[in-house]
Amino acid sequence: MILSPIIDKKANTPIYMQLYGYIKKEIIDGSLHANEKIPSIREASSTLNLSKTTIENAYNQLVIEGYVENIPKKGYFVSKLSNYKVSSNKKITDDNFSQKLTFQNIYVNNGVDYHSFDTVIWKRIYNKVINDENSLIHNSGDFQGELLLRKEISGFINRTRGAKTISEQIIVGAGVQYLIGILISLIKKDYSIAAVEDPGFKKAEYIFEDYNFKLAHIPVYNSGLSIDTLRSSSSKLVYVSPSHQYPLGSVMPINKRLELLDWAFKNNGLIIEDDYDSIIRYENMPVPCLQGLDKNDCVIYLGSFSKILLPSIRISYMVLPRKLLTKYSSLKNRYTQSASKIDQLVLSNFIKDGYLDRHLRKIRRIYKKKNQLITKIIEEKANNLFKIVNADSGLHLVLETISNKSINEINDCAVNNNISLNIISKKGNNLLLSLNYSGISDEKIPEFIESLIKIF
Repeated sequence: MILSPIIDKKANTPIYMQLYGYIKKEIIDGSLHANEKIPSIREASSTLNLSKTTIENAYNQLVIEGYVENIPKKGYFVSKLSNYKVSSNKKITDDNFSQKLTFQNIYVNNGVDYHSFDTVIWKRIYNKVINDENSLIHNSGDFQGELLLRKEISGFINRTRGAKTISEQIIVGAGVQYLIGILISLIKKDYSIAAVEDPGFKKAEYIFEDYNFKLAHIPVYNSGLSIDTLRSSSSKLVYVSPSHQYPLGSVMPINKRLELLDWAFKNNGLIIEDDYDSIIRYENMPVPCLQGLDKNDCVIYLGSFSKILLPSIRISYMVLPRKLLTKYSSLKNRYTQSASKIDQLVLSNFIKDGYLDRHLRKIRRIYKKKNQLITKIIEEKANNLFKIVNADSGLHLVLETISNKSINEINDCAVNNNISLNIISKKGNNLLLSLNYSGISDEKIPEFIESLIKIF
């Protein structure tokens, strides 16, 4: 047989790769048949006027990938391929897809306030970390999270949330969903049903569903989830947000907290406490976490820096009860740390040097002003279209309204206006919705409310 590739010596692609590509295509297309001998290196070099090294490199790549077989003292032969048809479609690019990337995915009210985060301080600490030989940034990080950060997180939540933790109990990861996945690997032999708040945090539900947990939906009222319904369920595991329920914003009173802890203790149960947005309150002090009340090692505590700092800093944490630490220690090497080591070290210094406390004071002022401005404009401009149900904490409002539009119509209209809405429930024409406001600038709020009014 004779090889007749078209070689472009001015091309960026190396010559041996051009030859390799030509022979590979001939084999795939069936022009070269199984067990057919191809020219020797010497013969191909002479015929094609290419160096032996170039021919040998091309042949070696074909041998490595299995298209050609090198039989000692006999030569190179085309391998027999299976009947699987190798696609010869044109190269796939973004232009092949009908769905283009658009800025409609960036909602005006999502994210955090543009002026809330001091990037100058973060850059300064970042430079300090990457220039510090003791930071060991050239090595991979701790599976559990950097010890410096775990110590700072422990001190922070003990001081601000009334928690009772030590650094050994803390696991760091890029997002609460990732951490729930680790938790499930520790408890799935003993628990198969997860009780969740209704309405509640859907992304937590998805993780339980992905691990084949059955879900028991427990209704939420003004004082938190129904303990009686929880008792009547078959679940011994419950996911709650007692200090700032998502999405309704309710706070679980002390009596119900004690009832919940008693339920867990008597049923050998576990409580997963999601402390979502609970540290941001406008009228009163933040409500202490459930974990700090726990005397029987029943509470797993979840927290995150995504909302109070930046969503792009993907650092969350989980506090395990001591009884799960031994099991975690035997399994933790199975999980690669998902949060950047450098970001963890920067954040640990950010907390240690007092910047986080200053930042929290700053964002409480920013979001309180934003909250009050939105509330004022809704009351003045919406003509009683909305009733504000909850607005005293966190970074979203809970609104009631009446609409004869379907949920899909409302969502489509919101997307077209670049507004992120969470429809909590719709019963007849009565609608309950959660409206995030953390990312919208003060100047845009009047226009934002006008768009919201048009939707409904």
